[in-house]
Amino acid sequence: MKSFKNICFFAVAGLLLASCENEELAVDVPFSVDKVTTKVGETVTFTVGAGANLSSIYTGDAGKDYDKSRINLVEMKGFSEDYLRNNLVATRLPDLKEYFWHVPDSPTLPANMSLSKGNLTIYDGKLVAWDVSNSTNSNYLSFEVPNEPITWTIKPENAVLPAMLRYNNATLSGLGALNTVANNAVSLWMSFPDGFTKDSQQGTSMRYAVQFVIDGKASAPIYLTGTFRELLQATNINLQAAIAAWLTANPTANAKAGIDEIRITLNADNPATTDDDGDLLNYVGKVYIQEIRVGAGDNMIKAFDKGFSFSYIYPGTTRTFEYKYTKAGTYKATLVSTFVGRKQYSGDGYQTNRPEEISASEYPLERRIKSVQIVVE
Repeated sequence: MKSFKNICFFAVAGLLLASCENEELAVDVPFSVDKVTTKVGETVTFTVGAGANLSSIYTGDAGKDYDKSRINLVEMKGFSEDYLRNNLVATRLPDLKEYFWHVPDSPTLPANMSLSKGNLTIYDGKLVAWDVSNSTNSNYLSFEVPNEPITWTIKPENAVLPAMLRYNNATLSGLGALNTVANNAVSLWMSFPDGFTKDSQQGTSMRYAVQFVIDGKASAPIYLTGTFRELLQATNINLQAAIAAWLTANPTANAKAGIDEIRITLNADNPATTDDDGDLLNYVGKVYIQEIRVGAGDNMIKAFDKGFSFSYIYPGTTRTFEYKYTKAGTYKATLVSTFVGRKQYSGDGYQTNRPEEISASEYPLERRIKSVQIVVE
């Protein structure tokens, strides 16, 4: 009898567990509008029923279009940030333009780069011999750095940074940029492996200079000193102050024309300083570059459109939302109903062997979409 009871218990428990794992989250949420034809400035009343954990209404006009929302573009369609930028699915801000090259994505020598001496090559392999895990095995742009200054010139396809248009964080916010922190930097992922061993503790110091050309007019060089290592690290060069100085020195130049060239001189010696000891902090050997960024794409595109959200609507009640369209046109008003399931645990509820890392933060989500067409005359 005891055995039979145990069998019954486990059978019932299994059925309960299966029902939890396969629980239906979504229900039909009523959605209606009091008129589908209206006039500019008239009030349209939307009514949303109960059933969802969260409800959002996208009215379909500028800034509130479901088709341009994060839920639709990223969650439903699975577009990446790079895809949204490069394929113009997201709305771009006027006049701004970034430059980006990730070498492994396109491992061929570009026509928009040159050296003052020597040759550029595409390297396929590891950065250091002691990389037994092959974690650095990839494609890189590479060239030889001699024991003297060498200038690497990049033509960044006429990139236009926020500072070139005198845009700051507040300007980008007003324009509706996805990222409102102005990025005016040149970012280089570089490795300088020669002279290092697996036991090396110190990096190599090197002086370098950066200069840019806009509308045919060159900026003053910026002289910097950096510490470099054998493995990839980001070198971020903020051009904001240099761009401001260039704008002051060239008031009639057309900054919207974009950056013609960026000149990066390694082993640069600042003529304004005297090296009494003759030490120019030189690096001699190969340099490997995996990624080049000028500006940031999320400064250049508008933020995802957003809807008007409602918290939980209690059973047996409804929520109304009044809205006035300001321009004539045909709009698709959309209700997004979000349903949140029970906590999902890994195995017996522990995701690691440490009890303080118990995680119950993952919840299954389901969304249901309803739309209605509204004509505004």
